[in-house]
Amino acid sequence: MTHDHVPDPQPTVDPDEEARERYRELLEELRTIIPGVQVLFGFLLTVPFSARFDRLDDLGRDLYSVVLAGVALAIVVFLTPAAIHRFGADGDRVRRLRIGVRTAVAGMTLLATSMTIAVFVVARFVFSTRFAIVVSAIVAVAFVVCWGVLAFGRRVAHDP
Repeated sequence: MTHDHVPDPQPTVDPDEEARERYRELLEELRTIIPGVQVLFGFLLTVPFSARFDRLDDLGRDLYSVVLAGVALAIVVFLTPAAIHRFGADGDRVRRLRIGVRTAVAGMTLLATSMTIAVFVVARFVFSTRFAIVVSAIVAVAFVVCWGVLAFGRRVAHDP
């Protein structure tokens, strides 16, 4: 006696419902990232008031300005999906998800760039330009591998 097993039909997934769930997950992820970025920004706001800030040369100050602006922009970009969610129309959920994913990637890019430049500024101030180049290059590669290759590269195929 044989029993033919008929697999259950694939459950149909409502694209609108899937987009809603993925958007909710994205907002949750951003809620965990934003406080850390805000703390970093708060710390950066105090740096010019430290006694040793005056010893930074023009390049150090210029790069500090880039870091400060980059982190501020990262916060703005990270908060964009929440603003769209709160103040935008309920319209096309897939479009909102696309915008949310793109702004999250832009925010992470701004954050990674700012942190790499900050490492360069500090290492150059404390050690040497040569050492700063090496250390900041290592940090940049770590960001590309961890956030680019491992995380983003895997997700691209699944985004709407």
